Amino acid sequence: MTSFIELLQIYKWSLPSSILMAAVLALIGSQWSAREKSAQIFVLGQGASLGIVLGLVINILLGTDFHGISLAAGLSLGWVTLLLMDQLIQTKSDRNHIYLTLFVFFLSLTYLISYLTPALESHIAASYFGDLAVMSDTGAQLCLLAAMLFGFFALKFWRSLSLASFQMVNHSYIHRTWQNRIFDVGTLLLTTMAIQSMGYLFTIGSLFIATSFTASRSRNLQSYLIRMLVISLGGTALGFMISLLSTNLPTVPCVLLGQMLLGLITYTKK
Repeated sequence: MTSFIELLQIYKWSLPSSILMAAVLALIGSQWSAREKSAQIFVLGQGASLGIVLGLVINILLGTDFHGISLAAGLSLGWVTLLLMDQLIQTKSDRNHIYLTLFVFFLSLTYLISYLTPALESHIAASYFGDLAVMSDTGAQLCLLAAMLFGFFALKFWRSLSLASFQMVNHSYIHRTWQNRIFDVGTLLLTTMAIQSMGYLFTIGSLFIATSFTASRSRNLQSYLIRMLVISLGGTALGFMISLLSTNLPTVPCVLLGQMLLGLITYTKK
C-alpha cells in the first residue's frame, strides 16, 4: 500500500491532468457530435498532429528542444484546418468525403515527414499512442490549467452551448455568440495540447467514447452531462490505476478501455 502511494506521488501531475483533460475533451466532443461535426474533429486533430510533427522537425533542424515550437505549429495548422473546413467545405453536399480525403492527406504527410526524418520515429509513436505515465510535469501542469479554465467555461455556459448546437443542426443559428467563439478557440487549444502531451489516441478516444454511451440513454440534458462526466472521469482514473498496478500495461489503452467499461455499465442503467 505504501509503495502504491509513493507511486501515485510520482504521477501527482500526470494523473489529475489526464483525468480532467478527458472530462473536458468529452464536453467538447459532445457538442461537436450534437452539431453533426464529428468528422471535422478527426480532421482537426490530424491537422494539429501534423503541425506538432512539423514543429519537431524545426526543433531537430535548429538543434533545440522547445516544446513551444511544436505547440505553436500545431495550433497554426489546426487553425488553418478549422478555417478551411468552416469557410470552404462545410456547405458542400459531399463534405464528409472531403473530410476523409483531408484526413488521409494529413496522415500521409505525417508519415512521409517521419520517413524522411528518422529521428522522428519515436516521437511519432508517442504522438499517436501516447504514454500518460511519462508525460512531463510541465506538460501535465499546462494541460491541467487549460482543462480547468475551459472546463469551468464549458460547464458555466453548457445550456447556451447546447442550444447553439441544436440551432446549428436545424439551421436556425444566425448570430455567432462570443461563447461559441471561445468554444471554437478552446477546442483548438485543448485538442492540440492533449495531442502533444497525451497522444492522438487518447485525445480522439476521450472526445467521443463518453458521448457515444450517454447519447441514447439520458433522460435530459443534466442526466446526459452527469453520465458523460462519470464515464470520462471515472474511466480515466480506473484505467490509469490499472496501468500503474501492472507495469506491463500501457496507460492510454487502459484509460480508453476503462472509459468503455464504465460506459457499458452506465448504458445498462436507465
